[in-house]
Amino acid sequence: MHPVLFQLGSLEIYSYGVALVIAFLAGTYFAVKEAPKAGIEPERILDLAILIGVAAIVGARFYYVILNWSYYAENPIFIVTRGGGLVFHGGLAAGFLIGLWYVKKHNISVGLTADLAAPFVALGYAITRIGCLLNGCCFGVVSDVPWALPASFLDNALRHPTQLYASLSNLLFFGILMYLRDKKPFNGYLFVVYTGLYGAYRFIVEFFREGDLFLGPITLAQVVSLIMILVSLLLLKFWPWKQVTEAHEQ
Repeated sequence: MHPVLFQLGSLEIYSYGVALVIAFLAGTYFAVKEAPKAGIEPERILDLAILIGVAAIVGARFYYVILNWSYYAENPIFIVTRGGGLVFHGGLAAGFLIGLWYVKKHNISVGLTADLAAPFVALGYAITRIGCLLNGCCFGVVSDVPWALPASFLDNALRHPTQLYASLSNLLFFGILMYLRDKKPFNGYLFVVYTGLYGAYRFIVEFFREGDLFLGPITLAQVVSLIMILVSLLLLKFWPWKQVTEAHEQ
């Protein structure tokens, strides 16, 4: 672990924050660069990226607070001052909703925009999870597997490096989505596929993460992941913008 990446005088620069910034800049850069190929103005994508970035952080933080409500109910000021954490499920949902509002407002293809963003969301997630590893958050359970690492801020016990599982999985998803870009059956397909892949990955990796059980042997994150898988399967069949994307693209 290396939560503080470096210091500038008395100012500490945190690994997680640096990873988050790099992820946002990388995703935005590549999305803006690819926008003309999708027939979308790069300026629109830049504006959208900023809106989604803010909404995603707020949504991810909100979901984290909900998951840990017993702690924050006793210390409500800590919601904005400390005890921090972010949950990707909340960020993805908030980002999608604000993105949907923006593209509908400016009459941009929902499917094309979602597909443009999907691979770079996966890439950004992979980068951010490296920050989690350095920070010691989102850690796994104690384990004796050969690749176990001291990956928790709580102690130096060897654990499943679930942060690396997350990063490597999403790098793989990034590659898959880039490969599928020219093979998709409809606009919006890449986003739907990523939603399902993320849900499947998260459901599995939760078995190796420290966390509170929610429903029998599974966590709340696993319940949400199952919903994501189900929604993605339904959208593959009933994606609502299949019939309108062509009109927006002309």
